[in-house]
Amino acid sequence: EVMKYELVHWQDVKNDMKIYEDSDNNEGFVFGINVLDEDSDEVVDVQWFKTEQERADVLQENEEKL
Repeated sequence: EVMKYELVHWQDVKNDMKIYEDSDNNEGFVFGINVLDEDSDEVVDVQWFKTEQERADVLQENEEKL
């Protein structure tokens, strides 16, 4: 079963949530994965990473498990 997900960036999430403080950088975890519900496309989980490479590695690991 394939996991549905979307890639997100902290700056976009901040804008959506109307957080305008530049100092809020999610403690450096700015590259995210929103895991989506298979049927409703609602976000059911979020994971954050400090680098794009870390995020890519996790996505690759998950794809290899399926």
